[in-house]
Amino acid sequence: MHNILVITLYAFIVSFVMYVISAVVKQKFLQMIGLVFFFIALVLNSIVVYNRWAESGHAPFSNLYESLVFFAWSIAIVFFLMEVVTLAVRYNTGNRLRVIGAIQSLLALAMICYAAFGADDAIRPLMPALQSNWMSIHVTVYFLGYAALSVSFAAGIVYLVTRAITGEGKANATATNGGVAKAITYDKLGYVAVSIGFPFLTFGIISGAVWAKSAWGTYWSWDPKETWSLITWLFYLVYLHLPFAIPRLNIKRTTWPILFSLVLVISFPTVLFTYVGLKYLPSAQDSDHIYGVE
Repeated sequence: MHNILVITLYAFIVSFVMYVISAVVKQKFLQMIGLVFFFIALVLNSIVVYNRWAESGHAPFSNLYESLVFFAWSIAIVFFLMEVVTLAVRYNTGNRLRVIGAIQSLLALAMICYAAFGADDAIRPLMPALQSNWMSIHVTVYFLGYAALSVSFAAGIVYLVTRAITGEGKANATATNGGVAKAITYDKLGYVAVSIGFPFLTFGIISGAVWAKSAWGTYWSWDPKETWSLITWLFYLVYLHLPFAIPRLNIKRTTWPILFSLVLVISFPTVLFTYVGLKYLPSAQDSDHIYGVE
């Protein structure tokens, strides 16, 4: 299985390179090659996830190694579906999906690289509290939500960088494509991604509370993981309400995308901290939710 994981890593690398080149030279056929290799990496990643599930006898995200592989798979499946749907309905994204595709490929290959060369892949039995079907539901929806939010993070970063380099006019400019008027700008793409990811976060919190009730007898115990999951959820709740709140404030309309993008860039680190950063908090050392150092 390690060999398949390494091949998956190479496929993500090729996809990343193709997306970068296609973004530079603005050639759609190179973008399609990047998408093909992205799909190949997704298939290989799926095989690794399936094999790990079969070998361990439980859902493959009980430790850091498994969660990294599953996070990479989540990033791949969410972005692949987003790009396929976008191409199918002929939305005009200009050069955006090429840049976002490069970033998503880079994120996924970083996860796979860490899993392949930096994490312990030993299979260990689950503790009693984790031997529940709720674990599969709870963790799966969370990682799918995290993957969608990673797209919004990428959109926010790229918009801010593009605007700093090219100025206001070109940062969200979209070239015409056969008369297609359905233009998706970076700020719109970020909002769509959060609109997809936020319901997953919400259901993740609800399913986690139900699971906690069955495992520990209480819906909410203010465990560090629970607390930071709530903080992350609140960050994105604020973001989703910005379009309704900003018009009431004395803020120039041309600066709205900057504010939206800044909130996206600030919010995603809370996702990563909730995922792997909590292990550095003294208060979280005894938590059953934390992926430890391996």
